[in-house]
Amino acid sequence: MCERRFYTKCLELSEKSTNFAAEISVYASLGRSHKDETTINIIITNKTKTLMKKFFTLISMALVAMSVNAQTPESWKASSLSFNADGVLQDMTSAANSTATLKKVDAVYNLPGGAQPDEATVKADATSTLTLKDYTFTGETTNIKLTAVSTPNSDTEEKDVWKWGVNETTTNVLLNQTNLGDECIVDFGAGRYLVAGTGNPGLEAYEYYFTDSDPKTVGPRYYETYWTPGCGSAPLKGCYYKFEAKKAGKLVIGFFLNKNLANNPLYIVDGATNTLIAKDKITIKAFRQNCNFEKEQGGTTKLADYALDDDYKVVVVNGGGTNRPLYGYITIDVAANGEYYMFSPKSQMGIFGFEFTGTTGINNVKAAEADANAPIFNLAGQKADKSQKGILIQNGRKFVNK
Repeated sequence: MCERRFYTKCLELSEKSTNFAAEISVYASLGRSHKDETTINIIITNKTKTLMKKFFTLISMALVAMSVNAQTPESWKASSLSFNADGVLQDMTSAANSTATLKKVDAVYNLPGGAQPDEATVKADATSTLTLKDYTFTGETTNIKLTAVSTPNSDTEEKDVWKWGVNETTTNVLLNQTNLGDECIVDFGAGRYLVAGTGNPGLEAYEYYFTDSDPKTVGPRYYETYWTPGCGSAPLKGCYYKFEAKKAGKLVIGFFLNKNLANNPLYIVDGATNTLIAKDKITIKAFRQNCNFEKEQGGTTKLADYALDDDYKVVVVNGGGTNRPLYGYITIDVAANGEYYMFSPKSQMGIFGFEFTGTTGINNVKAAEADANAPIFNLAGQKADKSQKGILIQNGRKFVNK
């Protein structure tokens, strides 16, 4: 009876510890030689205490992990930036962009009636390298880095590269609680949005000048190839916003998209694959023109739920026109060490800021991995090998070896 109870307890305990099976045979030998139930029960009681201690230690580790991963949202606001007395954005850097697909025509076209050359002619004549400038500012929190890039036309002055949004004095376009009330998702305060002056995100550009009918020289003008899905590359020029994530979590971006919504797609690209994020993975809460327009069009709230169609163009809700700017929030999930690009290839897109919240839950506590070479025992607690048939125990788990 003593040995039967002993083995029953051993098997129960073996289910709770991946390391306990290897010790059964030691205790079994002791029990069989001494036939001392008291001794055996003391051994098992002490072992149970040890297992319970390990169990509660694991629970404590899990609670700590949950506490650590329940992160406080971290945010960056465009209003933290400033301009100097000349209207140039402070902390803005510039670098030459001589991408191979940037070309220019050296001669000035002088066609009858001041006509412009067609695209095919310009592309054929554009044999010289065109060097533009990328103007960049950054915004950074603990886990997210924003790099905003603008590649304007070659004649653009620095004060016109990045500007406050055109409605900077209009309070009803702000993404804050004063303007949106309880519907406010992220309060970006009194800050306005930043927007690039010129330069559409694209893959190639051909610059030229021509003489009009006055006659005077006009330019620079451009024929461009805009970024398109499936091109296999991030934008090589123009205005785009790049987000780099150190950790996985939820990213909320305060954005502005200029009018003509029916013709201007809104893209968010996964930099790892240079492919679009699925449209159903993008959440948009926004309003047109001002925070009362959605209500005026039959809605009940200041912010409306917007979606993207198959061409990633904004689907207008509540009726009304599409020739109005859109203000609001874009929410996406980001992966650890992921890169994401946000832009509109044919329209101005501005940014109020962003907020990031790390993924909550247990990320760092891992169950002990099974040891393929761990000892194997039969139900009697005797050491066995993989050739033995029947119900066996390894790593604290029962399995049937046929």
